Amino acid sequence: MKRSTILVASLALLVGTSVLQQPALARWTIYERQVRLQKETTQGLRANELTQKEYTDLKESMADISVKIEKMKSKNGGKLSIKDQKKIEKSLNDVSVKITKLRLEKRVK
Repeated sequence: MKRSTILVASLALLVGTSVLQQPALARWTIYERQVRLQKETTQGLRANELTQKEYTDLKESMADISVKIEKMKSKNGGKLSIKDQKKIEKSLNDVSVKITKLRLEKRVK
């Protein structure tokens, strides 16, 4: 009886401490993601991981996304619907993948 109580208590202690050590899930707003992607492109250009043309293309993609956001907001009373948020997140994911791919390609060559 005493042995099982100690086992249960130690297991509970381990589970409790492991939950506290886990990092919080990163929740980025669309605006925060845009800012982060802008910084990544600028850093890539400065580190010579992106050419000027690639940098310009990525900036244009980000500008297109901003225009889409404004159009979506104007149609929905100044807010993005869940459906629109998913479309924007997909576009941001595509840009993020493109940035990473372009930056990594330079390391391989």
